[in-house]
Amino acid sequence: MRRTFAALLLGLAARSFAAPVEVALPPAAAVPYSFPRAYLASVSLSLNADPLYASRFLDAFQTHVAAVSAAAAPAAAAYLEKAAGGGAKLADVRAELGLAVLTPESASALLVANALARPAQFREVMDGLETLKPGLGRRAAAMLSAASGAGDRKVIAALRAAGERRPRAEGLTYGPDGRWATFFDGSTAP
Repeated sequence: MRRTFAALLLGLAARSFAAPVEVALPPAAAVPYSFPRAYLASVSLSLNADPLYASRFLDAFQTHVAAVSAAAAPAAAAYLEKAAGGGAKLADVRAELGLAVLTPESASALLVANALARPAQFREVMDGLETLKPGLGRRAAAMLSAASGAGDRKVIAALRAAGERRPRAEGLTYGPDGRWATFFDGSTAP
């Protein structure tokens, strides 16, 4: 009986190495857009491409938090849009998300905008960052918790709440035309 079982296992093992198993993936159009999944995929690619990426990301993140904390809400939204896109439109940034490396400036601007626009989703993103690079999500949260400035009080309160991971029912209406709202959800591209 033992020899038969061992022979069966060896036969199965030989067969599994002989021909690769093909896994059928659904077409990209069939997979709903998920900002956390796409964002974390790009950050993972970026961390693998640059050994100093996490440090540069946190430096840029701190700069963005300070700039947003000092600005009025509409100016903060425009600042983040420019920082996230680096001159490209948000629709172009969204189309590349998950497929390409992000600059630290763009990735950190997207994270600040996500904290303000989609606080319920933000926790998933921060937990994912912590999984990718231990300490990355925790340090970013600490920077948000310490946000201060002369800017819009609601924006500063939202940044602090995101850093402390306090639940908020809804994000801020961020930007006059709602482009950030569509960026972070599954609706059509902004």
